[in-house]
Amino acid sequence: MAVTNLVVKKRLVFSLLVIWLGFIIITGRLAWIQLVRGEELQRMAADQWVQEIPVEPKRGTIYDRNGKPLAISASVHTIVAYPPEIKDPAEIARKLSEVLDMNYETVYKKLTQRKASVYIKRKVEDEVANAVRKLEIKGVGFAEESKRYYPDRNLLSHVLGFTGIDSQGLDGIEFYYDKYLRGFPGRIVSETDALSREIPFGSQQYIPPRNGYDLVLNIDKVIQHFAERELEKALVKHKAKRGSVIVMDPQTGEILALVNKPDYDPNNYAEYSPKIWRNAAVSDVYEPGSTFKIITAVAALEEGVVKPNDRFYDSGYVIVSGERIRCWKQGGHGSQTFVNVVENSCNVGFVNVAQKLGKESFVKYIKGFGFGKQTGIDLPGEAKGIFAPEKIGPVELATISFGQGISTTPLQMVRAISAIANGGKLVKPMIAKGLKDEEGRVIHKFMPRYTKQVISQKTADEMKQILASVVANGTGSRAQIKGYSVAGKTGTAEKYAPGKYVASFIGFAPVDNPRIAMIVVIDEPQGIYYGGQVAAPVFQKIMKDALLHLKVKPQEEHNELPEKIMVPKVEGLNIQDATTILIKNNLKFDIKGEGIIVEKQYPPHGSEVPAGAKVILTLKNHVISKDFVILPDLKGKSIREASQILHFMDLQLEIEGEGFAIKQEPLPGTRVKKGSIIKVYFEPIKTE
Repeated sequence: MAVTNLVVKKRLVFSLLVIWLGFIIITGRLAWIQLVRGEELQRMAADQWVQEIPVEPKRGTIYDRNGKPLAISASVHTIVAYPPEIKDPAEIARKLSEVLDMNYETVYKKLTQRKASVYIKRKVEDEVANAVRKLEIKGVGFAEESKRYYPDRNLLSHVLGFTGIDSQGLDGIEFYYDKYLRGFPGRIVSETDALSREIPFGSQQYIPPRNGYDLVLNIDKVIQHFAERELEKALVKHKAKRGSVIVMDPQTGEILALVNKPDYDPNNYAEYSPKIWRNAAVSDVYEPGSTFKIITAVAALEEGVVKPNDRFYDSGYVIVSGERIRCWKQGGHGSQTFVNVVENSCNVGFVNVAQKLGKESFVKYIKGFGFGKQTGIDLPGEAKGIFAPEKIGPVELATISFGQGISTTPLQMVRAISAIANGGKLVKPMIAKGLKDEEGRVIHKFMPRYTKQVISQKTADEMKQILASVVANGTGSRAQIKGYSVAGKTGTAEKYAPGKYVASFIGFAPVDNPRIAMIVVIDEPQGIYYGGQVAAPVFQKIMKDALLHLKVKPQEEHNELPEKIMVPKVEGLNIQDATTILIKNNLKFDIKGEGIIVEKQYPPHGSEVPAGAKVILTLKNHVISKDFVILPDLKGKSIREASQILHFMDLQLEIEGEGFAIKQEPLPGTRVKKGSIIKVYFEPIKTE
């Protein structure tokens, strides 16, 4: 049947409409791709034909204040594979895993990834890289990266910290100043084909990295060596758990040395427990004990509630709200001036001072010296300490006066005594001194910052002389340095675990123009645990070497020794009293045996010896055999104290009455078998 012209025309019109519709759809689609998604698709295409290889920047060097390197970066090799070029991944994985000491499955998985390039092993030493080169494997190459090295190994580890595999700072100064030290990475950009192979004549672009800035610290590497050496010796000698030392310029807040022991090697930080990484001097709190008496004393002087010659009486204890607070010396110190109270570190005297001062004023000065908040030091993880003013009642006011019931960091304590040394200004502790570029130009200085004036110059000068007297005549006598005037304070704080103590010493020198402030904290020394015997000698040795290193001229008129000394009697005294008396008389001593009471001395008392001669002290212990002990005198002890003492000696307590011990059965000094029952009679303190 013939097709009419009308039908043909209709078909032509329909076909044209379909064609035009298709053209419009294609044009619209093209416009959508080009105009709307053009940039996105272009980026996606570039990702397929462009390969980017990152180029790691060199991390900035860390120097001490005298330009000695503490942390450096060196070029190392990274093994890179290009999977599209690998012909036999199984065989190549076997060879590489043997040379690189890697798991075969791990290497094989990397070689078979659908990527242009993958890291096989990063930052290998030269001998390993050379071994891979000898294999001559097509599709395996090398990239140059930098690796962090700490040439002095454990030295200053808690300050420096360490870096990760990507040269990112993970702890310490490396972490705190990472944005300056790290720099900005570069890259190599090249064109590749569909199989991610580099196009022979394709374009290639190199964008260089920008290396990190060098960081100069306030640390003096020589003083750091002194501090680490002496602290290590003290921990070994006293079999202590750990210790910390901070050496600071009291005028500027610059940290000259900061040590924690035990420490670690940041080159191999992963081999140590994360607990060892912790910077105890900055991040851990402790009860400061008698070193905190400095704050009580200076607050009382500033408020005018005491004067140096005011007199106090110490009977051996004081009653506060029904609680008996004892002095460390059996029987007390008797009548004494305020200066004597500080020299003797008399608990009862400081309780009286705090009561005169009052809670409101005392809290004002505790806060004023920065306790209970961070100092702002440029190190991570700083602790605030523990101070709760709202919980302070009469008993808490009394105990805080001699450093119990408040927790601080060693950093807060050395900052506080620096304020006394520099005339009353509270400074901000600083580790970093400045930043330099690759040409050695200084681009930034970290300037000293004074937060506020916490006490007057007059009070600071007065307190400096009192603390100098503590070293010259009191419990801090083992911190004396011939030729230099030294100010300081001992501390012996009992921990909440019975029989465990923290020994400390804090001070500065020279007194007239302080160049160095320092704190020494030794945790859980065995045997002798007094701060004056354990921590003060460490302070003395570090301070002496540091002053000589800084070329501080000695003043020969200090500490002149007499020609002949008459040996005093110290038999029967506890070791702290005995050694303090000997040092006051310019005599040295050597200790034999274990215990806390001097049983014998040689030469005997009354002998004439040259100045500086050594007196041998033989100690006796309560333990006389494996199964027997000598019963101590429990008179004056609370039920809790008596229970702790007897439990420590493997004895049992039978309680009669309540309050404080007045007598015991068997009598003190009796030889008893371990496990024996000791009956102790207690009686409450009678108050009017």
